[in-house]
Amino acid sequence: MNNKRNAIHYIILSSSLIFIGGCSANNAEPSPYEEVNTLENVEIALEKDEYRPKDDTFILNTINESEDDISYGIAFTLEKEKDNTWFMVEPDEEIAFILIAHILGPGEEAQEELNMEYYEPLDTAKYRIVREIEGEVLTAEFEVK
Repeated sequence: MNNKRNAIHYIILSSSLIFIGGCSANNAEPSPYEEVNTLENVEIALEKDEYRPKDDTFILNTINESEDDISYGIAFTLEKEKDNTWFMVEPDEEIAFILIAHILGPGEEAQEELNMEYYEPLDTAKYRIVREIEGEVLTAEFEVK
């Protein structure tokens, strides 16, 4: 059963889509997340610490070092740090994420390329990718130089 589950990397939950609307950058909202990275033995990390403002490849690794299966979707948000406070970055256009679930077994890692075209060009700053896994908020920080 475990091999069959591993062979099927994700399960389509629904044909529904999640839409994240675009808003003016002047109306940047503070991050709603006070506590992040509290899911024990699970983390997300980007392959690099620094990226170009445009046309770079963002590879996100999800690492499950727990003793349990974890599941998560492909939706993510982007936040930018200013004056030691995180603010949500709104995409230039609406982004649609298909509702699917990736299932990652104990000791497994997965990679995926994030589509950042609706956020580009990025300003020179510190950012973080935000994703929910098992009801907890995980982040992966990076800089644009």
